[in-house]
This record gives sequence, structure tokens and C-alpha cells, in this order.
Amino acid sequence: MRRTTKRLLTGLLIFGLIPMFAGLAVGGGDVTIIGTINDDNQIVDNAGVVYEVADNEMSEELAEHVGQKLEVKGTVMESGDGKMITITSYKVVEE
Repeated sequence: MRRTTKRLLTGLLIFGLIPMFAGLAVGGGDVTIIGTINDDNQIVDNAGVVYEVADNEMSEELAEHVGQKLEVKGTVMESGDGKMITITSYKVVEE
């Protein structure tokens, strides 16, 4: 009986965790990234990770801040091509 219960609980735990990790790999919630905006309208964070910036009103404003360090907030989606952030807000970080 204990062995069956243990297997059942282990199975439930595994099947409960799979959707959680799958969701993290595809897209996450709101994140905050500190990085520099480059000429290609990408944000490069302090670890060198490159985020493509999705087109929206905020992305158009970022063109004014090329070469500056920014703190951006938004939603990151991951795909085979890399990471893309849809920015919801940003501010210039004074160094």
C-alpha cells in the first residue's frame, strides 16, 4: 500500500511540474532587465544576453536612447531564435 501511494504521489508531482516548466520555457511573466540598447534596437544585459525588442510604442521611444543603460520592464518570450521582450515601461539608469 505504501509503495503504491508513493508511486502515485511521485507521478502526480512529476505531471504537476511539467506544465510549470514548459510555461517558463515558452514565455514568462513580467521581468525587469538592466542593459544597454544598441543600434539594432536590441537590449544587451550585463551578462551579454541579447533581447530583441518587440515593436510597440515603447520600442519606438528606445531609439532615442541608443548606447544608454536602461532598466526595462516587460514580458519575455523565448523561441529557437532567442529572446524577445515586449516592453511595458523603461527608465534611463544613471551610472
